[in-house]
Amino acid sequence: MRFKFTIFLLGLNVIAFALIAYLTQASNPFERSGGSLAAQIGREIIEVDRIELRGSGIEQPRVITRVGSNWKIIEPMQWKANYFAINRILNQLQFIEQEATFSIDEILGTGQSLADYGLEDPVIELIISEGDNSIQLSIGTMTDIGNNVYLLGPDRKRIFVVSREVIDSLLINLHDLRNREIFDIPVFEVTDFSVQIKSATDATEGDLRVRLSNTTGQWRFEAPLSAEADPALVSNTINNLASLKVNRFIQPEDADPELLGLESPFMRITLHGNKRRQTLLIGNRDRSNTSRDTAQYFARLEGNPIAFSVDARPFENLMRAQESLRKRNFMNFEAADLSAIHISEAGREIRLQEIETGDWQVLESIGNGQIKQRRADPEVMQLLINDLQQLRAKNFVIDAPNTVDLERLGFNAPRRVITLQFDSAEPITLELAHPEDENEKLYAKASTKESVYEIERRPTLQLFPLNLLHYRNRNLETLPGAAVIKSVTLENILSDERIVHYQPENQEAGWPNLIEQLDSEQADAVSTLLTKLRTFVVQSYLADEFNEAYQLDPDRSLPWTYRLSAEVLLPGGETEQTRTLEYVFTERLSGTKQIGGNKVRNAMFELTLDLIEALYVLTEDRALPPEALDEPVPEPTDPEPVPEP
Repeated sequence: MRFKFTIFLLGLNVIAFALIAYLTQASNPFERSGGSLAAQIGREIIEVDRIELRGSGIEQPRVITRVGSNWKIIEPMQWKANYFAINRILNQLQFIEQEATFSIDEILGTGQSLADYGLEDPVIELIISEGDNSIQLSIGTMTDIGNNVYLLGPDRKRIFVVSREVIDSLLINLHDLRNREIFDIPVFEVTDFSVQIKSATDATEGDLRVRLSNTTGQWRFEAPLSAEADPALVSNTINNLASLKVNRFIQPEDADPELLGLESPFMRITLHGNKRRQTLLIGNRDRSNTSRDTAQYFARLEGNPIAFSVDARPFENLMRAQESLRKRNFMNFEAADLSAIHISEAGREIRLQEIETGDWQVLESIGNGQIKQRRADPEVMQLLINDLQQLRAKNFVIDAPNTVDLERLGFNAPRRVITLQFDSAEPITLELAHPEDENEKLYAKASTKESVYEIERRPTLQLFPLNLLHYRNRNLETLPGAAVIKSVTLENILSDERIVHYQPENQEAGWPNLIEQLDSEQADAVSTLLTKLRTFVVQSYLADEFNEAYQLDPDRSLPWTYRLSAEVLLPGGETEQTRTLEYVFTERLSGTKQIGGNKVRNAMFELTLDLIEALYVLTEDRALPPEALDEPVPEPTDPEPVPEP
């Protein structure tokens, strides 16, 4: 009984396997026969992984295979295929439409043969494969009527009349069938980048090797030195290489490796990706094509004999990759952690210190243990910190200097020593120096770096002046918000003349009503004076003391010509307090320069441009032209003749 049951189960298994095989065979698109041509080819053609093109209409057989989502030409050469060109071929086949169809038996019955339709020796023999399964299409000659061609279907029993567009897509030029992109590794996958440049003496040990790596999220040089690379420049370089395209492919008969310079290339560029790498070899200049605007080099990929030409510009930028890709910002620190900045030279020192409120103060040693202390200007301090962070190397001078090198470059007597102190980090010392007889260059060395850099001389020294007044807060006086300016007076001190006096009659209506009664120029000038009196900001300080005249040079002094005074009502307590503000000014020295002083604040300074313009409107006695007074314009007189010499 058990034996019979076993036989019964075996029979069921045989039937099941036969049914599976039948269904699999029925579902295989490559085994379809009968019906329309599109039905025989099937929509599953998009799954094909191999295309072969042969025939009398093609000079050399072409074999194209799919690797993942990309297509590759393996005959007549090995190169990446143009994805869009392959897609066009497959789309034409997938949606092919037939104009007419007839069987081979029908043409044989009329005494004709395949040769009459160009199918004995087809113009194109197309084989499309998916794994071990394949279909074959043969394309013959054109029809006598219409722009069509004869096509022998995959069942090899029927001939179809189809549009010539099919044959045009298959006869695409080999140049257009090839992908012009060179590197396959996507930009985001590149973790290492190296350049090898052949030495001029052909000595291999003299070749320059530059290697950069990004293993920690930051690009760094690993050869020929250990240093930070500029991430933006490296990314831009890799992007340029990844987007590099072939200008023209070199025909095999013209591809002499020695003439192309690819037997011993002068440059090798390697991109390292995820467990793969590609190396591009750069040879001689391509001087055959003079029509292009840019120079070109011959090149090929390592392991691939196909030679081609590429634009020279990306590679010329790599000639000095160890410098051109190197990070030029060498002062890296966290501004929020900064607590003090000391600037010194030859015994003079200015100390800038952050206080608990987050503001800065400037301290200057003036001898005998005395220290001058002033509020530092927040904008000046922010600029100073930004300038320190943005210091850039103009050139890289020495990467591992010794004591002799440093002394030769002037670091035994530096022009500036700038020390940065932090709340939670080690101090950083920056030294700026140059040899005694050097009038153009300036060198920099930071305690956090081993290298010596050349930086811009004049602008850099101007960024870090040893002058307390440069760092002093430009806000000389600020009135409380509730303070009331009762009157403003501008006088000429030298002539003892009151130029203007403004005092609102009604304190409730105040200054707006008074200003409305003035002409536009005077109204703007008075508005500027009121704004400046509330917050008096100077352009720059000239002296940390007040004198009865401003000493322009040892032989000449400028007297104070104008006095600006204001009576101010200050709130506070049971009784209101009145205070007089007073500033004195010289004559206007130029379009943007006028000197001022304040005795109470013990300071002399340059005025801001808006105050200079406002004072000019109120003090300048300008005669109006006849046109402004509606008077007739006098006739111009002839100039007197110039006597002969």
